Amino acid sequence: MVRVINDQVAIVENVDVFTPIHDDPHTQGEIVACNATNDVFAMGATQLISLQAFIGYPKEMDVDIAVGVLQGMNDFMKRHNSSVSGGQTITNPIPVFGGICLGVAQPHEIIYSHGAKPGNRIVLTKPLGIQSAMRSYRDLQDEKRDALLAEFNEINLRKMQETAVNIMTFSNLEVAEAMREVGALAATDVTGFGLLGHAGNVATRSGVDILIDEIPVIHGSLDLAAFFGHKLRQGLAAETAGGMLVFLTPDKVDKFCDILRGKGLPCWTIGETAKPKGTPDAKLAEDVQFIETGFP
Repeated sequence: MVRVINDQVAIVENVDVFTPIHDDPHTQGEIVACNATNDVFAMGATQLISLQAFIGYPKEMDVDIAVGVLQGMNDFMKRHNSSVSGGQTITNPIPVFGGICLGVAQPHEIIYSHGAKPGNRIVLTKPLGIQSAMRSYRDLQDEKRDALLAEFNEINLRKMQETAVNIMTFSNLEVAEAMREVGALAATDVTGFGLLGHAGNVATRSGVDILIDEIPVIHGSLDLAAFFGHKLRQGLAAETAGGMLVFLTPDKVDKFCDILRGKGLPCWTIGETAKPKGTPDAKLAEDVQFIETGFP
């Protein structure tokens, strides 16, 4: 949500709450903070004001776990010259963690999830495949372990999980800075609704068709997704703290990618926009290509 205060100040606010995805409390806290800041950065706000923490956990859960999550959240925010400034803690039948992130920018700096035009190029800044990688993380710890290891090598699974954690704890700040520097027309982060879900939102709000012909995925995650029945090949797998989907005029793509690559960050031009042939929509090309990769 954006609230324009005056012609100099706009406040960007985002709320995210979800169940744990990682067993290490500090890592989980970093994932929470990264996910909460994602939507703020997606709107071009690069200055974070604060993160208000929300923590719910069962009475029987060790309080040190909650403390570790808070520490991870705060350490992430401190790397962005901000902090966890408060929040709310409740008892809950299952653990849930999240927060309210506030950012600030000038109104003209805000980048919305509408504004894409026909002929734009679309750049994605993180690979997909988190859902399947983290499902394997969980399955390796329970009765499903043997069935999983009958099909996949544990070392390879651990590599996928490590890549997924790197993605979920790596800030999109530098992407937001590059978006503002080159003048992105529209942007969105890629999270729970998957690539096509978030691209479809931009298509609908902008009045354009989106065709995606190339998709970066975590190395090995396509086969893993097929094993679990996740719709990664269909562009519908859920992500957590994923990358930015950035809409640029063709002449700005090289500069945008050069900025990111100069900072050691990957990016992929994955498609383009066009005038709608009917109801604006996002879809995958029939011959869509998948690029297996790591991160960063």
